[in-house]
Amino acid sequence: MINMMRREDGRIILTGKLAKELYLEGYGELLKDGLELDPVELASLIQRGTIKAPLRDALEALAGDPSLFVKYIVYSDLRNRGRVVVNERSTPFLRLYPEGARIGETSSKILVLPLQEDDILRHGEIIKSLSTAGKLRKELLLAIVDDRLDVVYYEAKLFNPKRVRDEKILPKAEGTLIHDRVIIWDEDIGGELYRRGFWGHPLGIRKPQINEKFKAKLQLNLMESIYLMKKGFLTVKTPDGREIDENYLLDLAMRIKGDVRQRFSVFSYWRDLGYVVKPAQKYGANFMLYEKGPGLEHAPYLCLVSSYDDRIAPVDLIRVGRIATSVRKELVISVLKGDKIVNYKISWMKI
Repeated sequence: MINMMRREDGRIILTGKLAKELYLEGYGELLKDGLELDPVELASLIQRGTIKAPLRDALEALAGDPSLFVKYIVYSDLRNRGRVVVNERSTPFLRLYPEGARIGETSSKILVLPLQEDDILRHGEIIKSLSTAGKLRKELLLAIVDDRLDVVYYEAKLFNPKRVRDEKILPKAEGTLIHDRVIIWDEDIGGELYRRGFWGHPLGIRKPQINEKFKAKLQLNLMESIYLMKKGFLTVKTPDGREIDENYLLDLAMRIKGDVRQRFSVFSYWRDLGYVVKPAQKYGANFMLYEKGPGLEHAPYLCLVSSYDDRIAPVDLIRVGRIATSVRKELVISVLKGDKIVNYKISWMKI
């Protein structure tokens, strides 16, 4: 039997033989006069039928704080899945315990951050949450609630990539700007650029093989062209023979594709680490990242580019995350913070 009383300060106190059992299952805070429940825990217990009380009253108590209601949805979802979860009352997090755990016997391994799919948040908030989880030696789970109140879970991790290959010396090339492409007319030099770093794409060859010599002109996109110009491996001229610099190409890219400066910074970051970086608009991302290169592997990562203060709706992360999962890739978000780049990965997680 459970006895429940409400104090003048609004706290709910449970007494009786089941109060301690509920505590061992992760509910409430054990005080001298009984088990204190917060509004999230109370609403969940009423919904499950453990406590007989009007659910309407419990849910209306959450109405003043939208984040509490979202927390309640995620908390209840995890409880309904048979998981032990504890509400971190003074934080936005829930603490998730391993399956079959009991409070006091096993420590929690995961912090859960409840989010509503169309709420806008900064990438910096996710990075701060990752930092908090890391300091506590826990993993971070994003719990995203949709309009039907279904919950999807994504594991988030900070990602510190290692260099995958040393920088190669490339042949110096000369190209002509044609619309938004630079064409390398010398087929031997173009072939070497492709073989030594998968630069560009040979015209007319759908799937070039790295070990095969091909006779074709090489086309470079603007990002690749600007990068190679900055490195001193490429000079570019207009069709009438006028030499242009990388700033000309950057201005052109901004006229055609919007402000590409963040994207170019991230492109350069990954290229400097030896990754092969290719466009990924068809997947809803900015880049595909290869460790070895096209034809040698499937790209392990899709990459989104953002800044620390840029705002995003969780539903946008879900959208790209689902595509990444469907094509067996991990989603990496590269976030510019001042002159540094912080990366985190998200991947769908079955609970």
